[in-house]
Amino acid sequence: MLDQLQFLIENLPHLIIGFPGQRPGGLVMSIILTIVGLGLGFFLAVPLALGQLASIAPVRWISRLLVDLFRGIPLILLLVLVFQVIGSGRFGFVLEPRGAAIISLTLYSAAYQAEILRAGFTALPQQLDEIGRMFGTSRWQRLWHIHIPTVFRTMRPALTGQTISLFKDTSVVIVVGMSELMMSARILLGNDVNNAPYWVGVYLTVGVLYFLAAYALSKYAQSIEQTNQILGRQTINTLP
Repeated sequence: MLDQLQFLIENLPHLIIGFPGQRPGGLVMSIILTIVGLGLGFFLAVPLALGQLASIAPVRWISRLLVDLFRGIPLILLLVLVFQVIGSGRFGFVLEPRGAAIISLTLYSAAYQAEILRAGFTALPQQLDEIGRMFGTSRWQRLWHIHIPTVFRTMRPALTGQTISLFKDTSVVIVVGMSELMMSARILLGNDVNNAPYWVGVYLTVGVLYFLAAYALSKYAQSIEQTNQILGRQTINTLP
């Protein structure tokens, strides 16, 4: 038992930041992939969400098709297709594992975020547009300064859930050899039969690290929500 604990303590930095020569890796790489995939995905999700609500039928059909396509394909299959087909050099360029992982996570995240944002845009009260017109704002100004911020605040719980889900899904990039948290655990254990007693402890530690990161994100989102509610009540109380 003491040997297992010592093994975990000595190798915990490798699980968190990766092995020398493969840094950033481990948990840090999983977090980086989540942030990049979520951020880039958001910029794709906005036009996809708006496209599904467009008055032009072909735009609606194409947007719906793209969302259903990337939601319907398992992430691990999407990753393999991007890495082995698109990034294999057949189309004139080669993707490294990191690039394939970012593209796959971005497309996957964008599809799910687009559905969340579409629901938010659909639920927007018509009064917001009327207030914006009263101040002489253009359609694009209302979109970027009123609609998107309002939808983002309203759908924050759902977006937080999607963020946590994407963070856990980063474990699939192990199939292209990226040194994220799961790959770091696999490298740590290796094929050495002498490490067999450490398997349960290492993967339990990996599970704890995933849980702690997801829990921290959830609590952070809740704190932001509570702060916004307090500020909202204070604003209402100061109204004449």
